Amino acid sequence: MRAFAWHCDNEGVLSPLQRRRGFAAIFTGVAVSTTGFLASNTVNGLIAEDLTGVTTWSGLPAAASVLGTAAGATALAAIVRRVGPRTGLSLGYALAVAATLIASAAIASRQFALFVMAMFVFGIGFGANRLARYVAADLYPPEQRATMIGWIVWASTIGAVAGPALLAPSRDAAERLDINGLIGPYVVCALACVLSTAGMLSAPRDMDVRIQRRDASDQDTPLPRLLRARGVTLALTSMVSGQFVMVLLMTMTPLHIRHEGHGLGAIGLVISAHTLGMYALSPLTGRIGDRAGRLPLLAAGVVTLVAASLLGMAAGGSYGRLLAALLLLGVGWNLGFVGGSALLTDSIPAAERVRVQGFGDALVWGGGALASIGSGWMLEHVGFAMLSAVGAVLALAPVPVLVRYRTSSARAVAVPS
Repeated sequence: MRAFAWHCDNEGVLSPLQRRRGFAAIFTGVAVSTTGFLASNTVNGLIAEDLTGVTTWSGLPAAASVLGTAAGATALAAIVRRVGPRTGLSLGYALAVAATLIASAAIASRQFALFVMAMFVFGIGFGANRLARYVAADLYPPEQRATMIGWIVWASTIGAVAGPALLAPSRDAAERLDINGLIGPYVVCALACVLSTAGMLSAPRDMDVRIQRRDASDQDTPLPRLLRARGVTLALTSMVSGQFVMVLLMTMTPLHIRHEGHGLGAIGLVISAHTLGMYALSPLTGRIGDRAGRLPLLAAGVVTLVAASLLGMAAGGSYGRLLAALLLLGVGWNLGFVGGSALLTDSIPAAERVRVQGFGDALVWGGGALASIGSGWMLEHVGFAMLSAVGAVLALAPVPVLVRYRTSSARAVAVPS
């Protein structure tokens, strides 16, 4: 009996035209879906506070979404590995559409539990957006992968601008229809995910060609052994740490701003600055990663995240300082995310790559979910300054691993006299 398994190393399988079409489809799907995600995700805490009447649970919807991505990352990666990236990512986006519609109904009927459940399912589907960077990287040779990851991350810049900018118009449109204004951003999200599904289906069918045949009796390399591969620990530590710190501060910033007396427009501006920091410099970040190596990106990410957290501590009620802190927070996340994604891809053989990438994303988004869950409690009980202080400490987590990696690299290249 012969069985098929996937790996996503499409470099050399697709023609140059097909590769460009595939990359364009991935880019479009990420750009449009991020627009919808940021339009809806920005109001999650506001919806939670309105539905429950307390701040404590305000981080739960965002946590459910991220936890869904974490829980579904391995499963979605397995689907991509079995049916191919074109079909797998399309199925993910389609699931996100259904979940967003359920979330809209939950808001209208004021059912908080249903809203949280819908956010969990949405997170599973939106994992397609998160895995897209790896699919794009596998279309190209190693010396171009960080650049391609950078461009896919940059695609989210479109969403960073358009998503928060659609908050007020979508709310106004919903209120004119005599429905809850906070449903408006969710309608935007549903339409965006429909367009992302269509975009991925426009990719070349050859992206889903079975490119590795193996016996059914063959077994995959044990995951623990793959995780011990050179560079994997550093890549995962950097991405998990960066995601945790970013979510910890970003999730509670809209509530902190509202508590300081500012409106939805002010919240949208700060989140736009933050998401621009996350995505806008990505082509440059990727280019540096391909030319100077992955380690400088990871080190710079740690320094920037610490600086952002310290500025958040000192911000108080200053709107300008909060805006600057969230901008730096986005830049620090970007450096670790692009550098870590490229290093992880470099460190694993193509046939096993998707499994490790899926597991890595499960850790990354799982860490983000924990940050979301704890952020609401921390904001209510210890305040935004202490929350930022915790972020500054956690941002240092990759430092010991980075030092150990550099030391082992120096020993590996040393030539005995």
